[in-house]
Amino acid sequence: MSSVFIDSSVLVAAAISPKGSARDLIVHGLRGLVALHLSTLVLLETERNLRKKRPSALPAFEGFRAVLTSAVVDPPSKLVQGLLGIVQPKDAPIVAAALHAHADYLATYDQKHLLTQKDQIRSAVRLVVATPDEILAAI
Repeated sequence: MSSVFIDSSVLVAAAISPKGSARDLIVHGLRGLVALHLSTLVLLETERNLRKKRPSALPAFEGFRAVLTSAVVDPPSKLVQGLLGIVQPKDAPIVAAALHAHADYLATYDQKHLLTQKDQIRSAVRLVVATPDEILAAI
């Protein structure tokens, strides 16, 4: 079974829209077709962004949070520090959490940092950074 770490951009998209690849990926996880992981930071970022930009999506997010609490994996600070030369400091805790969870994929919509660095991340730490639709096609 594939293992996927969910970035806050994907969790936000899944909470906002009942359709689309972000929601489909979460549903795959809830059905046991893929192992999902996320971190406390992802949950906090998602809640903060939804409260600010789309409060109407908070109930869907709360539903996801209730069933995904067992999927929370927080990385050790030493692992985060070790990634600072590889990824942007803001993204180091996300990549570190995905590595700590032994995820095969890091699901994100972050075009500015994570997706533009996906080749560098893959070669440095053997983690596939991809969008939910790319991950769904691969699994």
